[in-house]
Amino acid sequence: MTTRNGLRTVTVWVLAAALGACGDGLTDLNVNPNEPVSVGAEFLLPSAIVSGAERLHGSSLNMDMVGLWVQHYAEHRYTIEDRFEITDGAVSSHWTDLYAGPLRNLYEVVEKGKETDRANVVAVGTILQSWLFQVVTDLWGDAGYSRALLGRESPPDMTVAYDTQESIYDGLLADLEAAAAMISPTGPKISQGDLIYEGNMDRWRKFANSLRLRMAMRLSEVDAATASSVFASALSAGVFTSSADDAIVRFVDNGVDVHPIFGYERNRDDHSISATLVDTLKSLSDPRLPIYARPNQAGEYVGTKNGDMSDPPLTEVSRIGTYFSSAATPAVIMSYAEVLFLEAEAAERGWAPGDAADLYRQGITTAMSQLGVSAADIQAYLAQSRIQYQGGQAGLEQIWLQKWLALFGNGPEAYAEWRRTGIPRLQAGPDALNGGVIPVRLPYPDRERSLNREAVEAAIARQNGATLSTPVWWDVR
Repeated sequence: MTTRNGLRTVTVWVLAAALGACGDGLTDLNVNPNEPVSVGAEFLLPSAIVSGAERLHGSSLNMDMVGLWVQHYAEHRYTIEDRFEITDGAVSSHWTDLYAGPLRNLYEVVEKGKETDRANVVAVGTILQSWLFQVVTDLWGDAGYSRALLGRESPPDMTVAYDTQESIYDGLLADLEAAAAMISPTGPKISQGDLIYEGNMDRWRKFANSLRLRMAMRLSEVDAATASSVFASALSAGVFTSSADDAIVRFVDNGVDVHPIFGYERNRDDHSISATLVDTLKSLSDPRLPIYARPNQAGEYVGTKNGDMSDPPLTEVSRIGTYFSSAATPAVIMSYAEVLFLEAEAAERGWAPGDAADLYRQGITTAMSQLGVSAADIQAYLAQSRIQYQGGQAGLEQIWLQKWLALFGNGPEAYAEWRRTGIPRLQAGPDALNGGVIPVRLPYPDRERSLNREAVEAAIARQNGATLSTPVWWDVR
């Protein structure tokens, strides 16, 4: 039987009969009630959600790596990542924290859902696990997946074979489809620990199907037949239909549960907005400019050129806008605006029904409305001839550019989409390393190379060296 993530596939689990067991109770005499050996899913789930959102939307991965490379942000003082000098410590922390943190907790959530016969808990854990595993494979390509979370022994087995990225995508798409199918809006669920939908299982189903849209579109250039089939299936199963469906982690201005960028700026304040982003917003007369950026001390919006060691003073450039750097800034895992852009692209490709031009306009409108842009400003923006939808390849590039703009703050997803589409046409900075080529993947951590050498070397050989300049499987542009 095929296993996935250390447990039988969720499809098989739905059909399995629950088995009960009885004990004589004698072992309970040796249990210390003040030192629980098992933590409930209600406590594991919020930790996994928050730690996952902080890792992907916070400072180190988002602001100090992929958000720089996709030229949303620029780095000051310590500009090594902006010039593509990647330290093993940075890469290792992302790999380790994702696997040992939220992914491990979500594995336990799924296990506890099975143990207590709560299909909704299994579904929620599986959906979130799929979200994070996609980020892992999009960053590293081949990675530990089907057996990565197996074994509760201590210490765990560190020699786990890597799955190919293609097989990981197959598994994630199957898991999401099965998770959506097993959801029961009236069944037992987690409500107190559900920081995203507060127990609303209809929205969890929409989220699962919307993630399938995202994953299907990622395959557009490498396997269009599968991509179009999965996209149509997910769309018919029900995806986001309004901004109320957005998958969001909400932070709080209470001094503790704050957005990680807010906390980062209190301690290490050395980022501004990329000149690429500022110049693009200006060229399009985009009303989001004062939301994405703050004016400099002269009252002007000035971006910083990426990969440039001249490093202008922070007072002379535009800092991250207050909306995106405030304590209560939400972390948007996936939005209705993104779904609309996905539907627009699918309509243009002939994969799905709908008017690509109308869906494109709706995507822009929704993305701006969520940030508080007025209806009048949105209509003025849409009325510009350079914004009006052109169709064909030009139309696709318009969709991709608007998605790049709308994904500000979600560095990993913006980075993945830029690699898939090549839009906008970014250029490395004047002092860039890596042969002046923007990295298109992360290297494997040295710790993995040491402890799991055979798996890593096999993965590197399959992926043509897996250097910073080697595209992942789906990046064939």
